[in-house]
Amino acid sequence: MTSLAAVRVSNAQLTSSTLPKIAVFVGATSGIGRATLTQFVNKGYSLKAYIIGRNEEEFRPVLGELHASNRSAELIFLEGQISLMAETTRLTDEILRREEHIDLLYLSAGFLPFLGRQETSEGLELSTAVGYYSRQIFIRRLLPLLRAASKSDTEEYTPRIVNVLGTGVETADLYLDDLELKQPGHFSVQSYAHHSATMTSVSLKRLAEQPENSGITFIHHHPGLVSTEIFKKSWGDQWSEDRAAGGPSAPSDMTRSSPEEAGERSMYVMTSAQYGGKGIALTEGQKQGRTVHGTTEGSLFCVGAKLEALQLDGLLGKLEGNSASDIIWNKTEELIGKYL
Repeated sequence: MTSLAAVRVSNAQLTSSTLPKIAVFVGATSGIGRATLTQFVNKGYSLKAYIIGRNEEEFRPVLGELHASNRSAELIFLEGQISLMAETTRLTDEILRREEHIDLLYLSAGFLPFLGRQETSEGLELSTAVGYYSRQIFIRRLLPLLRAASKSDTEEYTPRIVNVLGTGVETADLYLDDLELKQPGHFSVQSYAHHSATMTSVSLKRLAEQPENSGITFIHHHPGLVSTEIFKKSWGDQWSEDRAAGGPSAPSDMTRSSPEEAGERSMYVMTSAQYGGKGIALTEGQKQGRTVHGTTEGSLFCVGAKLEALQLDGLLGKLEGNSASDIIWNKTEELIGKYL
């Protein structure tokens, strides 16, 4: 566990050389992503941030505030619908056209499918398209830019992918013959959460362990319960204040964080050396985080709500042993391959 006080001590030590110079934020127009982007920009250093969102005009007042807080920041809004894989390809094409390297890919877009299973015009389930498939396209298509950044020996920052979703709820109890959860009785909020978290960790682990990606830190982070408007957003036009009472309560050992606190923790995950690579050094008493293999590098870091490194080698090893990982990987390739 890493306390919020320790997070703040670490974040206070950030300098221009220990922050990513060029970052891509997917899902930073609200909630945890927006709070993290604000923390990032408000450090006051020269930086560039790509912000992926659906509506630039709606976000323009926030852009104005961010510019006012840091005149040295170059903020580039790319408008698009990431629920559509073709749009995700177009957005990544734009970044690939503009940049030779990036230092951070931060992904936090998503919602909970309270309204049931819905399909996009491309035939993918909507919440999974946003929370998993489009993220895989961003990651896989932008990996060359992250690899390019990792080749620098002078920087004090290791390029990172921070995927904010739901690690800790991975399971071996999957519908391997129906990963799209199309069959009657298979789709629910819970099954979506379990399948998307498991598919995310399986895919990120495989990518992290590819030799060409050894200079990049891969992190799957569960932010815990955060007081954002995700429940209102997820209910859409069916939202009412009565729905709020139906949201999950915090476990006895977990408090509900504000978006600002979650943003501080995300900044820590983005920049601390606790999760491998170069970053802000740990303070006395802090322990080096371990990958899902129990190593200090070379695989995926799954970081829980208390910023603890989760040891999932048993579960993920079981999924690899019974070929479930291959099934997940191959299904992902089948559904997004033409967009890569």
